[in-house]
Amino acid sequence: MNKEGQEHPNIILIVIDALRSKNLGCYGGESHASPNIDMLARNGIRFENCYSCWNTTDQSLTSIFTGRFPRTHGIIHHGDRVTREDLLTFRKLNAKTLAEVLRKKGFRTFAVDWMGRWFRRGFDFYGYEPDRNIWQKLFYTIGTLPYVHIRYMIAHISLLKIYSKKRKTSISSMWKGLKGVWNTFRFTFELARVQDAGNVTKLAQKIIEKSKEDNFFLFLHYWDTHTPYNCPKKYMDRDKPRGKSIEIIASKYKGAVNYVDNSIGILIEFLKNHKILEDTLIIITSDHGESLTEHEIYFDHHGLYEVTTHVPLILHHPKLIPSPKRIDGIIQHVDLVPTIQDYLGIISDNQGFDGVSLKPLIEGEAKNIRKYAFFEESYVQRKIGWRNETHKYIYAPDGVGMCNYCQKIHAGVEELYDLEIDPGETDNVISENRMLADRMKGELESLLHKLNTKKQQRLENKNVTDAEDLQDLSDQKKIKKKLRSLGYMD
Repeated sequence: MNKEGQEHPNIILIVIDALRSKNLGCYGGESHASPNIDMLARNGIRFENCYSCWNTTDQSLTSIFTGRFPRTHGIIHHGDRVTREDLLTFRKLNAKTLAEVLRKKGFRTFAVDWMGRWFRRGFDFYGYEPDRNIWQKLFYTIGTLPYVHIRYMIAHISLLKIYSKKRKTSISSMWKGLKGVWNTFRFTFELARVQDAGNVTKLAQKIIEKSKEDNFFLFLHYWDTHTPYNCPKKYMDRDKPRGKSIEIIASKYKGAVNYVDNSIGILIEFLKNHKILEDTLIIITSDHGESLTEHEIYFDHHGLYEVTTHVPLILHHPKLIPSPKRIDGIIQHVDLVPTIQDYLGIISDNQGFDGVSLKPLIEGEAKNIRKYAFFEESYVQRKIGWRNETHKYIYAPDGVGMCNYCQKIHAGVEELYDLEIDPGETDNVISENRMLADRMKGELESLLHKLNTKKQQRLENKNVTDAEDLQDLSDQKKIKKKLRSLGYMD
């Protein structure tokens, strides 16, 4: 028991958008990069080999919340490309979110995020509106907003200059880029709230202050590490490179990581001061990683390489998980919800998980629960990936694999990497390892067949009308504008 009348611990799920594992100190990054996250990892459970299921937010977050791969929860597109069929399939497949499950168990449920749509399901509050009086609003509009406008405009213009040099461009693509900069200007007021860790943390503190006597589930979505990388000036490297746009932007990403970490530190101190840290399960992960020029992918998250698919996962709770531990076995986002429900004693009644509980790993009853990690992408290029402890196999199911951003094929239609000797995935060794590649592809296709069969069986037992999801679709125009303001040019 926590406080009197509370059966379960509070849960704070922190998703740091586009955060690369390798940029955290506890995952081998610079020691000063993330001291607060490192502290949670040092005193909690750090999973060394956690993998995202998709490399864009909509599919990935839905997997985090449901414990299912996109193929079996139904959301297989992202942002403005999410279709009516996606939403109806999601409903027909009866994919219950963690918030829906916890609310039924008596949790108060809150989310600080702007995405909304099907993610709202199960949350008592889902938003990011700061609580300002009229004078605070006036000061913000006159004193802060112009500076934020300029900062975001400069950032997007810098990105556009890099994209024009590194991607094959046309008059049409440049026009799209300029419209993207204009959309950024129009939506800076929202971006300043969405992409600012300080604002997210302040709203989180207010929510916790009002709800600390009850069990609560709080989802916090930090966006600062998403392009154009919100990095307040004091978090920039003092010796940052000058004049080289690529190096400056990469430095901003590092600063954004440090800024988010600092905000998480403030949140931790707040929980300590209110004497609820001991009764709160804190979970930190990212929806996907980011490429900062690796594989000639510039400041984006397409590609199924380690920088994009390998994500952090840290669990911290002094009472529930008292022994700090580092776990090497391969796991995926879909394992998170089954784990939470297992520890809370919540039976997964017909939830159709693709994931499994990590409790045997945490408690030392098993060294591995997965032999492979499986991931896909579709927004910029269509590829499917599969990795075991030593190798990664990637292929384009359409036989082409053209990147719509870069107008080229990254590394080939089929790729195989020996991760033990080539962790940076720079040497495609498929030609000399054809038998291994064929075996891995066969195992991958076997999994795809199982997932598609599972999906079809569940669909045959469901009947949902189109009208039920009209609200989700009505948000698409707003979502499209917001996505463009965040740097999605296509």
